[in-house]
Amino acid sequence: MIAGLGIPDGIDPLAGWRYWRADEGWLCSLNKLKTWPAGKPLVAQCPLGMDHGPLPGEQCGCGIYAAIDLETLKELVQPHLESPLVVGEVALWGKVIPAELGYRAEFAYPRRLWVVDESISTLDWLGDLPVNLAGRYHVPVESCGAGWAVAEEATNPWQLEPRVREIRAAVSAFKQSVDRLAAALVQGDEIYRAELARLRAEERTEAIARSAFQSSFGTHMQDVKARRPDGS
Repeated sequence: MIAGLGIPDGIDPLAGWRYWRADEGWLCSLNKLKTWPAGKPLVAQCPLGMDHGPLPGEQCGCGIYAAIDLETLKELVQPHLESPLVVGEVALWGKVIPAELGYRAEFAYPRRLWVVDESISTLDWLGDLPVNLAGRYHVPVESCGAGWAVAEEATNPWQLEPRVREIRAAVSAFKQSVDRLAAALVQGDEIYRAELARLRAEERTEAIARSAFQSSFGTHMQDVKARRPDGS
């Protein structure tokens, strides 16, 4: 299926790992706010509508997230098993920003999936979920146990505790920016554009967020294209 997604010739997509929820035979983000399309890639969007060129933005948090491998994913995310859970490998391409623990990408599509048995064990009508997902997304889908797919206990590989104050400040600043944009939008497009321009000029939120998360994501956060097979 990957070959028919409009990937430019000579581009070899990177591979990352993600969790999804399965909702009526569709893959969704864990909070079910984003449904992954079938037969075409998921395209990154900036939730703030920032005009920072190709997505994901270097100074923004937008992009499609994926961990570098399954073990890292299990450390970063501890999903519950109370609703259908899917884990799998995802192809990433376009503009990709690498980090120590994963990637943010412009385009993504599932490459291989596993349905966690324990998350559907009490729902008999979901027994055909692997078959349904395979038919919809045209990728290999198998079943697996929670012991392989999910961490036994929560861990904190980013070691964020010492930076809680900075992270809270970043979240607070982000919420204030969203509130200001929402209030300006009610007053009309011209006022909204003026407020958006002021926020871009301030760059306060990005500066705080980068300070809080730089050590966790590593110092090599630079934009790259998915590497070509020849290594260029």
